[in-house]
Amino acid sequence: VLCKTRLSNLNLAKPNIADLKVAFYTEQGYLNFEQDFNDWLAQYAKRILQSNESDENRHARMASFNPRYVLRNYLAQEAIDLAEQGDTCMIETLLKLLQNPYTKQAGMEKFEEKRPDWARHKAGCSMLSCSS
Repeated sequence: VLCKTRLSNLNLAKPNIADLKVAFYTEQGYLNFEQDFNDWLAQYAKRILQSNESDENRHARMASFNPRYVLRNYLAQEAIDLAEQGDTCMIETLLKLLQNPYTKQAGMEKFEEKRPDWARHKAGCSMLSCSS
């Protein structure tokens, strides 16, 4: 969501990967792809500018193909962990949220963020086996 939102609001006259840096988990991840991504970004901006598509139409089209909310492994695992303790509110929240994944929903901003650091190495959040 972060990358899509930033990409749809990109300054097409002067595209810069720094505008998308917030979507990377680590500085090294950003540095590893900086040049390739900048090259791609320049081509993307050129193509969009050549299409003469309005920003409004581009934003709407991107929003219609890219859900704002996606059931991420860490969210599912958090809901499972809470449910095992008898608290099903996270399951209910996720069910409500995912009924309209393309629509911005008030109070649901935390579900648009990057994976939290605590989930980086937690089983069920980042490490899945073939039998998972």
